[in-house]
Amino acid sequence: MTDLPPSRQRQLEQWVQKSALPAAGTLNWVRLNQALTHKSVDAADNYEQLELLGDAVLRLAATECLQENFPSASVGELSAVRSVLISDRTLAQLAQELDLAPYLTIARGMTVGPTHLADALEAVVAVLYLETHALGPVRAWLDNSLLRLTAVVRQDPTRQNYKVALQELTQAHSKTLPQYRTVEQQPVDGDPQRYASTVWFRETCWGSGYGPTKKQAEQAAAAAAYDRLRQTLTHESSSSAP
Repeated sequence: MTDLPPSRQRQLEQWVQKSALPAAGTLNWVRLNQALTHKSVDAADNYEQLELLGDAVLRLAATECLQENFPSASVGELSAVRSVLISDRTLAQLAQELDLAPYLTIARGMTVGPTHLADALEAVVAVLYLETHALGPVRAWLDNSLLRLTAVVRQDPTRQNYKVALQELTQAHSKTLPQYRTVEQQPVDGDPQRYASTVWFRETCWGSGYGPTKKQAEQAAAAAAYDRLRQTLTHESSSSAP
């Protein structure tokens, strides 16, 4: 990718100022342009080359932010909250708040969707990280937004995705995924115990829960199972280490 046209440079400078992106004086503008370029425009230099790194950096930044600000919260709760924060849906919402869409170049006739926005934001995070190879600038840019979104998630337990957190946990230690056994026991709309669910892993039941919907019952079961299963798997890993 060659030097940017002056008009594109001005566009990027405008967005950096609007979004309060740190390190404006040292940013690699060519790389930032790549982070805001879809493969339909440039098959060789686009945000796909950056989003994998950005995803990892964002996950670590969110983890640090949550652990520092909610030291008394359980690992299970923080993992569930983090899974929401780094989801495509939340990242797309954050990208919209940062007014990223107008600066994302995409082929004529295509529509910028939530996945495009989420992927591009991850790529921008990668660009910011590559300036210093430190989390400081990333956290300076996103911590306030992450904390605001965390408050929303923690106030609404239905948004805390313990099922995703539990799946990430088991995938990190095993190729086996947790299985849910859910039954309707009270066929009454709104009954908090309408559905009962248990979550199983390696032929062992690790947690149970109830809810007015199947989804909420399974989330409750996953929440009950998370910390217990995490401790067991962590112990197994440390015992098998040389």
